[in-house]
Amino acid sequence: QLQKNAGDPEANFLISRVDLAFRRVDDAIAHAEKAVAADGKNASYHAQLADALGYKTADPKMGMFDKLSAAKRLKKEAEVAQQLDPRNESANSSLMNFYLEAPGIAGGSKSKAKEIADRVVQLDPAQGYRFQLQIARKEERKSEYEALAKKAFQAEVDKFRANMSLASFYLSQEPANLVLAEKHSRAALSLDAQRASPYMALAYLLVSQRRWDELDQMLIDSEKSVPHDLGPHYQAPKAILLSGDSKQMGRAESYLRRYLAQPPEGGQPSLAGAHWRLGLVLEKQGKKDPARAEIQTAVNLDANLKPAQDDLKRLK
Repeated sequence: QLQKNAGDPEANFLISRVDLAFRRVDDAIAHAEKAVAADGKNASYHAQLADALGYKTADPKMGMFDKLSAAKRLKKEAEVAQQLDPRNESANSSLMNFYLEAPGIAGGSKSKAKEIADRVVQLDPAQGYRFQLQIARKEERKSEYEALAKKAFQAEVDKFRANMSLASFYLSQEPANLVLAEKHSRAALSLDAQRASPYMALAYLLVSQRRWDELDQMLIDSEKSVPHDLGPHYQAPKAILLSGDSKQMGRAESYLRRYLAQPPEGGQPSLAGAHWRLGLVLEKQGKKDPARAEIQTAVNLDANLKPAQDDLKRLK
């Protein structure tokens, strides 16, 4: 569509979302800017530009002045989007995160972040409760976490999203509630078996419970259902590494090599990250030279992957 009409606002908006999923942040900003320039009355376009600028502020190569400049632009775009559509979750999230994360001298304000969350509860309860949970976590009000997660679940119209959000919540708890996480992961899977997120949650669950045969079968099923997204094949070995189970490192190696066999889907871990973890798996198997080679590949692919840089120095 952009080849036919380079100024098409909707096409620029959509390609900006694709760019962001594949971490092409500068391209995402450029396309979102074109969408806004072509149609400044569309809240989603302004919100997308704010999202892309948010990723820019997280760039470790940026200086403080440039980060503050991008954050200022982010706030402006999110405010415009919010004015055009007070229910726009992307805009509300960007603005709330700005107030939560920015230093006070740059306009940060926890009270303003709470005001946004409280206002959104009245407009879109599920979205608002998710925001309140995020703020509670920021303030470590642990006694409130589950109640807010359940409120968001009950208010959410999109039942797939509701179940995956609650599954992720239970997985993030310390200790994780694996029973409830599995219940909601499988509920999401029953609603849509062609999305990778339930399989990724199950990968962690099954590794945690040493259910190896089920894990193997689940990964076969996930690849049949979502062949373009091998995220579960990354999450399983990541969980095995975290578990420290030396007997399963061969299994972890085979999963990572499968993940590396095709380009990652947008939003999934990079090839650099996969090579790094493969190097760690090989090291656990006593294969020091191949481990070093994999981690070197990771650093070559992504010079900003500091954990890989540290491991490479350690192995040398």
